[in-house]
Amino acid sequence: MVTDVGPSQPIAERSLPASHWFALLLYGYLPTGAITRPATDCSGRRIDWPADRCSVWPAPAVPLRTQSVTAADLLVENRGGPRRLVWAMTERFSDGQAQGPVALAQFDRWGVRVQTLGVLRAHPTKARLHLENMGSGTLLVAEGESCTVPQDASTCSRTARLVPVVGDRFAPVDLSDTAGKCEGTTLLLLKGQGTIGRGSGRRDFQFESALTYSAEGVAVHEQLAVEEPARDGTVGTFLRRVQGERRVHLQAGALLATAPSILDRWIGAQEKGE
Repeated sequence: MVTDVGPSQPIAERSLPASHWFALLLYGYLPTGAITRPATDCSGRRIDWPADRCSVWPAPAVPLRTQSVTAADLLVENRGGPRRLVWAMTERFSDGQAQGPVALAQFDRWGVRVQTLGVLRAHPTKARLHLENMGSGTLLVAEGESCTVPQDASTCSRTARLVPVVGDRFAPVDLSDTAGKCEGTTLLLLKGQGTIGRGSGRRDFQFESALTYSAEGVAVHEQLAVEEPARDGTVGTFLRRVQGERRVHLQAGALLATAPSILDRWIGAQEKGE
């Protein structure tokens, strides 16, 4: 708990300096920005990411060399009234993602206290955190983007990470089917493009999805556009479009998907030469 937060301010307007949030959420944080390595949250748990075990997209990320944390490694979202969603980024990765403790904190007349704590790995550029309440629980959604060339918007992809709340924890999981088989990552691609293969096997694709939240879960509307060589052997290409919808249900802390994403299925087929 932090007590000196300016109690003369209305609770809805209260804030903390970045250093106070880091001191609240991270074990061993020093005013210089140095933290204990491996990074550990305020509950004494090592900040690990146990998910993304079976994803086709994106490719496995490589951790980058970590330095001291600064104000640029903190995101605070005012969720109205006394509540704040706070993400302290302690690790960075080659695919543009960042990782670190995430908390739902609440100001009160004594200071600020953490109500829900866990770990988040997501894209931090133009990030937005929000909570979605469903009939079976609560879901943390972290939207962000990653750009191959930061100054070129055409190289940017936007994603949404889904993390369920289990008790008082944000608990990362993979998408699974009703039998518990892994169906893919909870890092959902909202908009992006890419290329797989080389030469005559080269395929350029564009992918978009839209998420709709309700008490029943998340409806994921997907569209994949693929530019392929002409099938009749002539010079040129043709564009193939595939659309579909799948649903993600929150059940007892698990995220159950009715199907893998269109993108995962298509990439898997290409890798098998189908």
